[in-house]
Amino acid sequence: MRNEFSDDAVEIEGMRETDLDQVMAIEKKSFAAPWSRNLFKETLAFPLAFNFVVRKSIDNTVVGYANFYLIRDEVQVLNIAIDPASRGKGYATSLMMYAIALLKERKAEDFYLEVREGNASALRLYHKLGFRKIGKRKKYYPETNEDAIVMHLKVKGSRNG
Repeated sequence: MRNEFSDDAVEIEGMRETDLDQVMAIEKKSFAAPWSRNLFKETLAFPLAFNFVVRKSIDNTVVGYANFYLIRDEVQVLNIAIDPASRGKGYATSLMMYAIALLKERKAEDFYLEVREGNASALRLYHKLGFRKIGKRKKYYPETNEDAIVMHLKVKGSRNG
């Protein structure tokens, strides 16, 4: 995913511990209750975790990231964020499409996630990718008392969750 003529060209690759300063900066700008550095380190070390960053090709700046668990054929989308200054450029879509394709190669069939009910841009992204609402968790986010929408994507088989 490289365009040599654009400052917006990015590469998606595995997250490394050396990325955590930039990841933490984005995390703190993106969430009312951000993950801790230690939680990111634990996720990086977990053998069933897949962690990715979106990195600008021009200067290697991390502009986004995502974390997933793959257990058997089920994926839990744990966390995804794009730096506020870099939103609206399709990076989240590219990151999710990359992760879905890679995890599908590793026999993933079902993707699950929770998203804040009021996060309209995330809901649009997930609907565009084929996720469907399958439930709601009342007051799931204690820091804001907001409900979570539970979503599912079926990537293998004839029905689409």
